[in-house]
Amino acid sequence: MKFSTIFSTLAATALVAVAQPPLLTTINFDDRLCVGSTSLQTTSCSTGANGLITKGFPTLGSLPSFPQVAGSFIVEGFNSTSCGACWEVFDPNTGHSVFLTLVNSVSPGFTLCTDTLLTLTGFDRSNVPANIPVEARAIPAADCGL
Repeated sequence: MKFSTIFSTLAATALVAVAQPPLLTTINFDDRLCVGSTSLQTTSCSTGANGLITKGFPTLGSLPSFPQVAGSFIVEGFNSTSCGACWEVFDPNTGHSVFLTLVNSVSPGFTLCTDTLLTLTGFDRSNVPANIPVEARAIPAADCGL
């Protein structure tokens, strides 16, 4: 009896988590996130208990998801518990999505490697608007290779 109650509670919790609406936000780009040799020392997610260097990733290119990395307001600052978090960003205009490893603190929205943004949105450098509306949701870090 207790097992079925616990199982039912866990199942209901999982359904609620899946049913959460996506975060409506924006994306923009930064060429510096496309350079694999860039040291993570230059980001909010460098060292400290939650730092990516601490976890064995010295450069952007050492991350399994590279070049699908991003800065985001989700990362509150240095040593944030959101460092290395994986987020799915969905462009409702193209129907495409991308999984991003968070590496830095920026505002507003998410800042992506330029090539990743262009692939996601279908824009080219000559017609990219300043802030593109997207939907985002947190997903397991394993989806980004961590």
